[in-house]
Amino acid sequence: MSSLACFAKSLGHYVSGSDISDNENPFLKEKGIPKYYECNIEEVKKADIVVVSSAIHEDNSDLQTAKRCKKKIISRGEMLGKIASGYEYTIAVAGSHGKTTTTALIYNILKAAGEKPTLHLGGTLVEEKSNYILGEKKYFVTEACEYHDNFLFLFPYLSVITNIEKEHMDYFTTFENELKSFKKFVSQSKFVIEGQTDIKPKNIRHKNGKLCFDIVNGNIKIMSLRVNICEDVNTYNCVSAYRACKLLGISNCAIKNGLENFKGVKLRFEKVRCKHFKDVILDYAHHPTEIKNTIRTTNSVFKNRRKIFIFQPHTYSRTKNLLKEFEKNFQNVNLVLYKTYPAREKKEEGVSAKKLAEILKKTNKSVKYCENYANLMQFLFKNARFDDVLVFVGAGDLPNILYRNHFLI
Repeated sequence: MSSLACFAKSLGHYVSGSDISDNENPFLKEKGIPKYYECNIEEVKKADIVVVSSAIHEDNSDLQTAKRCKKKIISRGEMLGKIASGYEYTIAVAGSHGKTTTTALIYNILKAAGEKPTLHLGGTLVEEKSNYILGEKKYFVTEACEYHDNFLFLFPYLSVITNIEKEHMDYFTTFENELKSFKKFVSQSKFVIEGQTDIKPKNIRHKNGKLCFDIVNGNIKIMSLRVNICEDVNTYNCVSAYRACKLLGISNCAIKNGLENFKGVKLRFEKVRCKHFKDVILDYAHHPTEIKNTIRTTNSVFKNRRKIFIFQPHTYSRTKNLLKEFEKNFQNVNLVLYKTYPAREKKEEGVSAKKLAEILKKTNKSVKYCENYANLMQFLFKNARFDDVLVFVGAGDLPNILYRNHFLI
């Protein structure tokens, strides 16, 4: 939503917004876009269009005011579709995992090729320190989110589907419904990159903090790479970006430069500074498959070091729907569970972090639960050593809390 607000502001519109979180957003502040934590009736009254994200319930006071005032109300997905329609080529990246990084990689390759693409991202680029880049009108590179079928407002020139797993069951209810939505998205795309082909990563290894591997076509090596994003799964994201950009006519030289010079996306296995502990990682993983990859990467990068994973579950329904997978992932790790980030939900809609901790303790006695920041700090300073690796995992507000309280610098 913040990147869409910045787009609208850049086009010369007056923009304001409200949020269910009172966290400060640096992008909005930089652009002079006011954000209100509670209902602001006057701002709603003077709006021509009210854009609503899928996280907002029908009883939201701003939304109710907009309806009473008979304002034009559109979804976040529809707004994104309207913006994308103004570009010659829309490249949209969909999938359950890896779409933020893959989107950013495609953008970086196009930039390395001398293009000036426009970018809409669900994360923050480390180098540009932004979640959107306003470029020229040729390429619009965007994430395509399947939640509430938001991606069906897009009609891409090229779509990339990284993978499809059971996700967002609070909306889809069944995996079959989710697959139907993806099939419709594919039908709206002129070209599609999906599935496994003979083009794949090979000889994957970690060296001096970098991820090294080859991209091969069968037995033929296309290029060797040393990239700054160290999770093994990023080899597949790089291959997807390679395939997409070859279809767009980009040279191998530009692709290699774009991949190797990519600095990453914040909260994607991001190494951050902390005066209290030697190595601290922030990772956005919130689905069991993503968490499994984060645990595997941590074990590969930090061999022979004790690791403590601090996980903040994202929504009660996801924890409930994927409970068995969460149980399997956390069998043999030092785990601290932090209170659930509810987003759009109420506790009765699923399983809380506290309940998950009780379940996990049956097979993993090391599991701890912390209800708030003070409890978490008390536990860490009492039980963790300076040279332990701390990995904060989840898509909630815990990273913001860590920065706000100066635990991270």
